[in-house]
Amino acid sequence: MEYIVADKKEDYDAAILLFKEYAAGLDIDLSFQNFDEELEQLQTMYAGPVGGIVLCKDKHEYIACIGIRKLNQLTAEIKRMYVKPEYRGEKIGSELVKRALQLAKKCDYNSVRLDTLNTMKPAMKLYQKFGFVETPAYYHNPNKTVVYFQKSI
Repeated sequence: MEYIVADKKEDYDAAILLFKEYAAGLDIDLSFQNFDEELEQLQTMYAGPVGGIVLCKDKHEYIACIGIRKLNQLTAEIKRMYVKPEYRGEKIGSELVKRALQLAKKCDYNSVRLDTLNTMKPAMKLYQKFGFVETPAYYHNPNKTVVYFQKSI
């Protein structure tokens, strides 16, 4: 497996496809998060020096991703962690979170926030393993199953 931070059009195009796969698997409408606009602005919303997208490749296929973007001056937000189903259980999620936290620190943030659904038990367990703790909502999400997490870095 190879891990890279997106830095060229091919990488961002792959991230768009992975983000779409991620969204399709949620069974919720992400329009309240302006998901279509996010996809159009990926190269600016998830770019240095304030963020990035970590991609995982297996040979020539992009198989997983995680995004870091600016929430405010001191806090980054982790978004769109996704591992293709056939690669789950291989510790790729752990490596993505580790690298996302390193990237957030490199971007000079001192904390990271994220949200997930309470039905995503493996993701919640993974975040807690990395020291994330449940926190009050930091933005309005109309989905009643959302859980918010935060970690100092």
